[in-house]
Amino acid sequence: MGLRFALLLVALACCLLPARCCIICDPSVVAALKSLETDYLPGHLSTKHHADVMQTVQQGVKDFQNLQFKEESYMGAVDEDTLQQASWSFLKELKRITDSDVRGELFVKELFWMLHLQKENFVKLAKQFQNEVYCPNKCGTMLQTLIWCNKCRKEVHTCLKSYDCGSRNVEVHEMEDMILDCHLNWHQASQGLTDYSFYRVWGNNSETLESKGKESLLTKPLVGPEDAGDYRCELGTVSYGPATIIYFHVTVLPKRLEEEQQSSNVTSELLESLPETLQPPKPENILRRRLLGMLICGSVGSILLIAGSLATVLFHRGKTTTANPKCSPVNSDNEAAAQPKEKATDLESQ
Repeated sequence: MGLRFALLLVALACCLLPARCCIICDPSVVAALKSLETDYLPGHLSTKHHADVMQTVQQGVKDFQNLQFKEESYMGAVDEDTLQQASWSFLKELKRITDSDVRGELFVKELFWMLHLQKENFVKLAKQFQNEVYCPNKCGTMLQTLIWCNKCRKEVHTCLKSYDCGSRNVEVHEMEDMILDCHLNWHQASQGLTDYSFYRVWGNNSETLESKGKESLLTKPLVGPEDAGDYRCELGTVSYGPATIIYFHVTVLPKRLEEEQQSSNVTSELLESLPETLQPPKPENILRRRLLGMLICGSVGSILLIAGSLATVLFHRGKTTTANPKCSPVNSDNEAAAQPKEKATDLESQ
């Protein structure tokens, strides 16, 4: 096993040396490697190989920080979140190996393959950080806290771009509120920011401070024609000059007519009520309505059938009653004729 094991160590070292990671900066990774040496190796690997394996692993993990700088993939530093993701993946795979109770040469192979995969994983995480998180500001100055892998230290990195973040056109009607918003998405992630300052800019290049504080909005109620003009917002930093400068060109439009306001209010009320009015009926309501309709139709049909039957019976009875009186006069005539005969017979006998 000796020669084969030595070759495995050489292969392991070749895998680790060009790796691109700084997970050794995470104390939990250092503690896990120490536990691997003191707790796992004694019962799973020959004693004579302990020193070689640990030296190769530790040196390889340290060399993870030696990465060739590429602007599109790695700048020698990551943020804390990226480091935590890489460390968590490494620790999870290392625990999987130790929980499997693998020993000897197979253990070294497992360790070799795990480190190879973790190197690729960190390359992916570092590239993602570089493209999505590293200096996300499109303008201005952002102070970003990074962990530099070559010395495992947190330092504030200055993402310096153009101070000027452009201008915005704002239109507001007279006697309404004017709101100027100076907030940009990356402001929350930046370090060392101070206050938002809003200035009124005059034609002679002079400025008047309108407000200053942590609020990124400038609100002016019930503006008039005198409020039209240019404004400037500046977000300061502790020691790196302004972080953001934005200009606002404000136009004050004539006051809205009451009819316009009322029509807009009516329109908004209608729009608010539409979702309730136009809500599709629920399936159970549709079924209930259909059953009710069928019941009503059945009841009406039954009533009509009964009414028709009664009408038929009454019609036939009326017809019979009308036919019987035709025979009555004949009988009465016979009776009347019979009575004179009887009277005549009586007279003759007398």
